[in-house]
Amino acid sequence: MTENTPKKIYLFTWENVYTLNKELKRWKDMFAEKNGIDSVFSFNRENRDYGQIKQTIFSGGFFVTNKLVILYGVPLDTEKSNAIKADEIEKLAEDIMNYPLPGEVLLICVSYKPDKRGRFYKRFDKLDKDNSSQKLIKTFAPLSERELPDFVKETSKDLNLDSKVIQALIHKVWNDQFRLESEIDKLRYRKKYYNDEITSKVVDEVCFGMIEEDIFQLLDLALTDTKLAIKFVQWLQDDWLDRNAVNGSFAWGLRNYLFVLDYADHWITDSKQIASELKQNPRAIMNITKKLSLLKEKRDLIQSLFKSIVDIDYGIKSGNVQPESYFFTMKKVLLQN
Repeated sequence: MTENTPKKIYLFTWENVYTLNKELKRWKDMFAEKNGIDSVFSFNRENRDYGQIKQTIFSGGFFVTNKLVILYGVPLDTEKSNAIKADEIEKLAEDIMNYPLPGEVLLICVSYKPDKRGRFYKRFDKLDKDNSSQKLIKTFAPLSERELPDFVKETSKDLNLDSKVIQALIHKVWNDQFRLESEIDKLRYRKKYYNDEITSKVVDEVCFGMIEEDIFQLLDLALTDTKLAIKFVQWLQDDWLDRNAVNGSFAWGLRNYLFVLDYADHWITDSKQIASELKQNPRAIMNITKKLSLLKEKRDLIQSLFKSIVDIDYGIKSGNVQPESYFFTMKKVLLQN
């Protein structure tokens, strides 16, 4: 890339896809407002075509003068949803690195988890370090635990949620901003059409967190297919899910299994009644009672898993187990049971 290129090429990266997409949309809207909607071109794994991409970048346009070109999956992205073939990236990298970008082209590459060993990323990194006046690699990190309440407060400001409700929502959904925004919309609908005060109890009844959905799948696999359950734990680890949230949700699910079994022993199997007495999400309890026969068959396994999960948590808090080894220990527990 030539000396005049740094001002014309950027890398949007890191795992906070929500914030990244918001900022990318802001750039697209500003560019389209100034140059027209036909001036924005986007290529991803669904519509990628090397010839068309090359022509869009390096050829003059018939109807537009300035062009914003967005390339998803470049440099090589280890995030599967945004990954494209390495040989296609190599072709693009050679052209982009060896030929000067036309002055009218602004190029944005989007790679959520780029392979930092690749030549294209290393070239980006060098350009970024050499260009002290402007950051060319724009990183979007996941929100920290301290930042999440402010995000929820800002996104739900029309609901005037108090701090306890905000914390309840975060505990339910954790740090997935897409999900938080979606669940806040549910609360907004609830308040508008039912005129309910949004309390922590309403959050528990209305909202359904991503981690809970994952944990329901893990619980099912733990009782039916150990190998797949271990693979699923690895997926949770690769997705950088918070250990406390995973452990808390897994323990919560197993505990509810045991509660439902205890109610069934006393001839109570109505999910609404159980949910009411346990003050739990009715949908969650209904999903559990549907598989009561399996729970009865796997009662000993459920009890053993619950004890093991509690022991893991206690071991970490007491300093006898390293937090970094949590997911490994969890896979070991599943294998032993």
